[in-house]
Amino acid sequence: MTTSSYRVSAVFTLKDTESKDKFVTFCNGENGLSITRAWKGCKSLNMYESRENNNQVIIWQEWESKEDQEGYIKHRHKDGTFDFLGELVACPPVITPIRDMVMKTDEEKIKSIVEDMCHKDHSLGMKHMGDDCVFIRPTGNPLTKSAWNEMMNNPNVSVEDSHLVSLNKLQVCGDMAFVCYTAHNKFNYMGQANDDVAVFTSVLQRVGGDWIVVHGQRSSGRKPSDEPPKF
Repeated sequence: MTTSSYRVSAVFTLKDTESKDKFVTFCNGENGLSITRAWKGCKSLNMYESRENNNQVIIWQEWESKEDQEGYIKHRHKDGTFDFLGELVACPPVITPIRDMVMKTDEEKIKSIVEDMCHKDHSLGMKHMGDDCVFIRPTGNPLTKSAWNEMMNNPNVSVEDSHLVSLNKLQVCGDMAFVCYTAHNKFNYMGQANDDVAVFTSVLQRVGGDWIVVHGQRSSGRKPSDEPPKF
């Protein structure tokens, strides 16, 4: 998945008032924050100071991408800025990537992903899939993410309805998780109508704070009128 921006919080704890004054003078100078704001990908930058520690300064930055921010940091290492700042700070600056917090538990986040995976619009599910994700069909044949997208965009495929029936099992194990769920799909392929209920299993991995689907498998379908699978 992609995000619209990359945000970073940088906390500088200066040695004393004199060091803070030198830091502020540098930031206001021609090689200071004007360079940062003009750097490729910098969307915004704000400075704050701590209410509890007068010698602590926080710089909040928003970038187009992580690569843009890393390119800027590399430049600051090369031009000697970090060597200069090293003489002013009481400890190494704390630079932390941040983002908007999703007020959901891991289980709730994964359930939302499953609901997207079951949606009629397959593109909602695709945004949660890793590039190397492999989906195993009932025949045992693997289907890559790109092949799945190609299949769903085939003009001979028409999805009438697709939705989650039940969440059968979900377990989070550190940065890995697995989920088993039942979905009802109604679609038409090459003029042949299909209306079935199938059981799916997905393996997810937490990457950069986001849960992504890295593996999936689908059972053979059964008629909606058949006895549903029991877990």
